[in-house]
Amino acid sequence: MLEFTDGEKINQSDWEEGRYSPTPTIIEAALALYKGHTVSEISRKDASANKLKITTDTISELISFSKEKSRKSICFVTGVPGAGKTLVGLKIATQYDETSKELQSVFLSGNGPLVKILCAALANDKVDIDKKAGKKTTKKDALTKVKAFIQNVHHFRDEYIEDIRAPKEHVTLFDEAQRAWDIKQTSNFMIRRKGKPNFNISESDFLISCLNRHKDWAVIVCLVGGGQEINTGEAGINEWIKSLIKSYKDWDVYISPNLLEEEYGSKEILKDLELHSNIIYNLD
Repeated sequence: MLEFTDGEKINQSDWEEGRYSPTPTIIEAALALYKGHTVSEISRKDASANKLKITTDTISELISFSKEKSRKSICFVTGVPGAGKTLVGLKIATQYDETSKELQSVFLSGNGPLVKILCAALANDKVDIDKKAGKKTTKKDALTKVKAFIQNVHHFRDEYIEDIRAPKEHVTLFDEAQRAWDIKQTSNFMIRRKGKPNFNISESDFLISCLNRHKDWAVIVCLVGGGQEINTGEAGINEWIKSLIKSYKDWDVYISPNLLEEEYGSKEILKDLELHSNIIYNLD
């Protein structure tokens, strides 16, 4: 059957001598990152691992630049499922934690079960590590610390509907950002659950507005998967771009060239974004 396949012929000797090097689970990766490891240390030693490091370093440089120049920036990082987008987000979140008072970050995900599992695993690990070091830390205290930088995106949204101040974090990372709710889904939820009949903007628009409350600088990192909007009311990446065009013309926009690919469905709206004064294509 191999005679009918396309592509480069596999070298049999290399195949037989190769080693099985699976990537870590997201839980294992999160635990390693929380302990201070880098993405390259916990990834396979191949081109993919190198690309993850480059992406993480680029985002770190963007954060430093935005802080130094008092800029507000948003960047869109693309990747197929399993490419390591979540890993990149978690690395930045653990890198800029509550110990850095002027540069705190938060990793946001709409995947409730993932957030709960990550928080529980990290909190348990923190308790175990402190116990071995002769320090007593309760599960509650450990969980509180973890939840400071890993949260459900809807909980974050609901908090800043009631609290009109700027978030304490200057950096937010939205995992699977293409799944943010559209205007209809968000408005219906606000009417039914929150008693706010006049809430008529999309989830992505509101989330940008929260970071826009900062008077100095802010950075939003959108981790984007193409064609992965799977539930009713998930707006896709175009809703983020519409919000930028409509309301946030002073924000710097860093975009992966991959967003022009068909699976992201953003090629046409990106033409409108070209009128934006500060758009840079360099992240993937």
